[in-house]
Amino acid sequence: MRLTDALGVDARALVAFVGAGGKKTAMGQLAAEGAREGFDVGYTTTTAMPPPPDLPLTLTVRDGYPYVISDHDPPLAFAREWVADPERADEKVHGFDPEFLRSVYYSGVFDRLLVKADGARRREFKAPGEDEPVIPSAATHVVAVASVAAVGEPLTTATVHRPERVAALTELDVGDTITADAVGAVLAHPEGGRRNAPSSASVVPLVNKADTEGRRATARKVLDHAMAQTGRFSRGVVTSFETGVCERVEAPVREVGD
Repeated sequence: MRLTDALGVDARALVAFVGAGGKKTAMGQLAAEGAREGFDVGYTTTTAMPPPPDLPLTLTVRDGYPYVISDHDPPLAFAREWVADPERADEKVHGFDPEFLRSVYYSGVFDRLLVKADGARRREFKAPGEDEPVIPSAATHVVAVASVAAVGEPLTTATVHRPERVAALTELDVGDTITADAVGAVLAHPEGGRRNAPSSASVVPLVNKADTEGRRATARKVLDHAMAQTGRFSRGVVTSFETGVCERVEAPVREVGD
């Protein structure tokens, strides 16, 4: 299954990616699928990001919008400026405030606008801090990402960005073994994977790095637990971009009043 179909992305969409363990790869996959369909795709961030390797990058500022962006044929990545001396990456660029990206989306320059809305310091799992994620109000979809590789690992900074925040949202203490239920609980929590998602957006949990059958089964357990916690999820997605897995998992039908 294509990631586009698994996420339920339409011809026109602003898709914000949050979490850890596969945001950049998922964005690249969605950009490639959109380009093959003939859609004009833009790729950017409200924080900072390494330039995507498979897309041309253009730098622009508010005063240059929309002309600098329009001078380049999509798909393309665009950002505001280079980050001086970036940590944990050879190169990084700064993005834009969310309302600017809202205006970019409504201008129609892009059919699909993909936005990295937080950072994770290359960890497998995270819970957001007080000032994140930074999601444009026009987002039609929010994809909350976690890596199934975190399950079975200790809740420490080696695997998790902000382990103390994960502990606050679950029954775990820092140093405990991360369970599938704990990952699902954070994805579903209003202060976790659903934090700052616009009320009109479709929020979809995506569990990545399900590279083996065992990991796929664990990823489904994560999603089952997440979808049992909230009616906000109509589906979840299990992926392994290494092995070509993309599986949609439907949420159970909830009784009226649940």
